[in-house]
Amino acid sequence: MALAVQMSPEVEQALGPQMAVQARGITEGTCIECDQPLDSGPVNVVLGMGPVGAGGIWFVHDRCAPSRIIELNAEAEAALVMPEDGFNMTMTAGVMDGSPVLIARMAATPFTDSGTHGAEPRNLFMQAMLENGFHLVTAELDAPPLGEWIAVFRPYGRDLQLIVLSPTGEKFFHGTLSRPPAGWVKAVLAERQVLLLGGDIGGLNGDADQQCEALAVAASNGQLAGARIACGRPSDFGLT
Repeated sequence: MALAVQMSPEVEQALGPQMAVQARGITEGTCIECDQPLDSGPVNVVLGMGPVGAGGIWFVHDRCAPSRIIELNAEAEAALVMPEDGFNMTMTAGVMDGSPVLIARMAATPFTDSGTHGAEPRNLFMQAMLENGFHLVTAELDAPPLGEWIAVFRPYGRDLQLIVLSPTGEKFFHGTLSRPPAGWVKAVLAERQVLLLGGDIGGLNGDADQQCEALAVAASNGQLAGARIACGRPSDFGLT
């Protein structure tokens, strides 16, 4: 269920209609003030803006801070546009029509001014995925293979440790998959690949049907990119 998201008139005007709608559609997250999960109470949007038009969208509890625009210095802005350690994202495992999927979402939405007066800001995460060979996903919720990208997982208690590597060896993601759904590992080992999806996706807290619905909405809005990449255990790729 979407949170009760509030934003000041200044923030809403700076975001533009499309990104304002996306911000209001969040269903989970962490308050940047108290570092606690966002709850059912009102949530405010904080917009960071840098000197050349790039920025980020964060969320805070209404009790912690107001909705406002904050100024980013050049260093903070550059870190959003070209993060040294990769984008800060979460990864969710799922199974659609028997095939394993990984769903990447940003902890904060980085964006940059399109350079055209009155135009919507560009989502840097979507732009980065498309520039790295991922494809815009359509209503079929599928995408073609992307060579040399790999996803490697191994047991980590009751969870899985997951690393997604680009062809150059850079880490697209390094983190934990919390209790992947039943059948996910079996499906990965059978297919030796996974459908990796990323973009502006809301409503992933429910069951598999709600997950598919959320992905379908993102795809219909042109907010979903994806590709099929090789996936398996470290030994499948000659890794230790």
